[in-house]
Amino acid sequence: MYTNVNVNIPESQKEKLRKALTAGNQLSLRLSHADLTGTDVIAVTQSQLNKLKKAHEAGLGLTIKMSKSQVVHNMKVEGGILPL
Repeated sequence: MYTNVNVNIPESQKEKLRKALTAGNQLSLRLSHADLTGTDVIAVTQSQLNKLKKAHEAGLGLTIKMSKSQVVHNMKVEGGILPL
């Protein structure tokens, strides 16, 4: 079960996303504290959502590790950035 969240994904990370999508690989998405709020939509698991909230409250950034199946799911998220 995934939850959609709004984040800001930097251009450098978007390039990483495109490569992972093309290759069908898992990926690690690095977000700074400033990137934890934005207009890009990603689907995360409950534990990833908890980590996002903790990082946001603590003023820290984090790395989200996405499995292959999660990357595939994110391609289908309406309004998400991964269909790019």
